[in-house]
Amino acid sequence: MLASLAIRNFVLIEDGTLEFDPELNVLTGETGAGKTLLTRALGLLMGERAEEGLVGKSASEALIQAVFELSEADLKAIPEDVQALVGGVAPGEFIITRRLGNEGRNRCFINDTTVTLGAMASAVGGLLSFAGQHEYRRLLDPRYQLTMLDEWAGDDVVQLAVTFREAFQRAREAERSLEEARRTQESRLRELELLRFQVGELAEAALSLEEEAALTGEQRVLSRAEEILRNAGVAASCLNSDGEQVDAGSLIAQAASQLASLAGVDDALDGIANDLSEVQYHVADLARELHTYIAGVSVDEERLAAVDERLRRYTDLARKYGGSTAAALEHQAAAAARLGELEESEVDLSRLEGVRVAETARALQLAESLSEKRRLAIPTLEEAVGGHLRDLGMPSAALCVDLRTETAWERLRESGADVAEFLLVANPGQPPRSLAKTASGGELSRVLLGVKCALAGIGTSETLVFDEIDAGIGGRTAVTVANKLRQLAARSQLIVVTHLAQVAALATRHYLVDKSADARNAVTRLAPLSGDGVVGELCRMLGGGPDDAEAMAHARDLRDRAAEGLLD
Repeated sequence: MLASLAIRNFVLIEDGTLEFDPELNVLTGETGAGKTLLTRALGLLMGERAEEGLVGKSASEALIQAVFELSEADLKAIPEDVQALVGGVAPGEFIITRRLGNEGRNRCFINDTTVTLGAMASAVGGLLSFAGQHEYRRLLDPRYQLTMLDEWAGDDVVQLAVTFREAFQRAREAERSLEEARRTQESRLRELELLRFQVGELAEAALSLEEEAALTGEQRVLSRAEEILRNAGVAASCLNSDGEQVDAGSLIAQAASQLASLAGVDDALDGIANDLSEVQYHVADLARELHTYIAGVSVDEERLAAVDERLRRYTDLARKYGGSTAAALEHQAAAAARLGELEESEVDLSRLEGVRVAETARALQLAESLSEKRRLAIPTLEEAVGGHLRDLGMPSAALCVDLRTETAWERLRESGADVAEFLLVANPGQPPRSLAKTASGGELSRVLLGVKCALAGIGTSETLVFDEIDAGIGGRTAVTVANKLRQLAARSQLIVVTHLAQVAALATRHYLVDKSADARNAVTRLAPLSGDGVVGELCRMLGGGPDDAEAMAHARDLRDRAAEGLLD
């Protein structure tokens, strides 16, 4: 229920707070006093756009704050995404605040959390149902109309709608899973193709770090083979020319011979002679090694081309797979492992397709059953609401429910295959027309009252706000409207802006909206009434004044009869 509404610096209301009763709350006052400001304030909490001029003259900001008292059942009326946004909602106080800046800045809050205008509207939309003049309210929402039809059809249909929604969500999830699997499968096949090529290419190349190092060394030798043979040959001849010319070996031998003749003369000289002898043997060994090396070198252009080609393969694959042979080998190992994983994880598309087909068929079956039950409930709802509309001063009016059904899977939504629209036949001979296009504020209020009276004791119990429900009625119809509101208030909290004394007399809480003005300023005040205050206001509403004893007696009698129950 709506526990209170605080308004600060809003148009003509400087500071006002309304404390609401769980049953019938009425707002009365002279025409032009500012009663519509209260419904306008509630509309702003329901997400309406704020135009300029709503902030009081002497303030920089207007504040509108509603405090709801939520029960466990009320929590279902608040969308899950909104509950998650504010960190969860629990039974108890639930505070909605909107601040309007005089420079156009708006701020919205749920409890202490800043939220968007849309989130605030979603939160309040499930807690308030509003019918008022020239306003788009919940009654005109096809989704709400479909909900009311389900509630009228009974608990079995409400539960069937829940079962369908769950089945629909499962079918959509199965559809998403299949699409994701298909995308995954396509990606998997592309990756498999790439990995098989890469692993095959690297395996065929049979790279190894050892071979690369050996080939690099061989390439250096083959590319300079002629130079090696020439220079190494000269070097070998310089060491040992086999007597063809003076060489290092013969010169060292000659030097050694000269020192041999001095053996034993001096230990130091003997040491040098020994070292020279070792050098002579070492030079001979080097000469033999050079000749052996030269024997192993040949100018082989064909082999050089083969080595170059093999090393180019190493270079190409290194560039392609990481910049080096070591990186290419690491990629080969990783790709082979990934290839094994993918080959073992094939997606079973046929199974997922089977799940999708089964879940879709189940959802379609439930949608058809739900549509059939809804259609069966329409005549009795139309008859019940029509009866209430006749009681409410609309003798020629009739409610028609237009249920449009589209059973194609792509047209289904969480509410089923149906779109419901409430149509009004205002006068005999006229075709049914959309409530949104034909109904006045007073007619909307009475249609909502008629629907809610028909649904009394069924379904949800949000706070209902009626504005101008008494437009154009009086006499016996006024009594009927008042009684129906009182009866409905026993099950749902009502807030009614009224000019009817009969309605005001039955209120469990009564507020007077009064405007005072001087040459410089006008102010709207909100005053709770009780006792003689109520009697005085009822007298005014009946056309009398405080000095009119007969009118005051009539007002007191009306209040006393209302206190005993319904008016007769």
